[in-house]
Amino acid sequence: MADGGADFLSLGYALRHLADLEAAFNEFFRVLRPGGVLCVLEFALPKRRLARALWSGYLRHVVPWLATRLAPDHHMPELMRYTWETIETCVPPEVVMHHIESAGFEDVSREVELGIFSAYRASKPSRVLTA
Repeated sequence: MADGGADFLSLGYALRHLADLEAAFNEFFRVLRPGGVLCVLEFALPKRRLARALWSGYLRHVVPWLATRLAPDHHMPELMRYTWETIETCVPPEVVMHHIESAGFEDVSREVELGIFSAYRASKPSRVLTA
């Protein structure tokens, strides 16, 4: 994509699959126009042990059980286990925030729902200094 070719970029629940966050956020910054907005949705590991245990049980057992009843697919239990395993090993929110800020974004924020769903928002400065 061309430099400054996008007004808005979003990434939904895939950040934990990227090997190089620094490169990813630098690329997002490059392709956004000045004033463009970045939105990243991602899971975060709950901080409290009880919350982690509840989410783990829910995603490893309850959701696969429900899914196989509602839409029988023999891969569903494995997919839900994989989902939880990637959440357990995801990059901590403070590291994500650091990479967003280091790429040059401003107004970086994070909203959390239910202790596990994160929405990161940032914008490319309206005036970007070039070297």
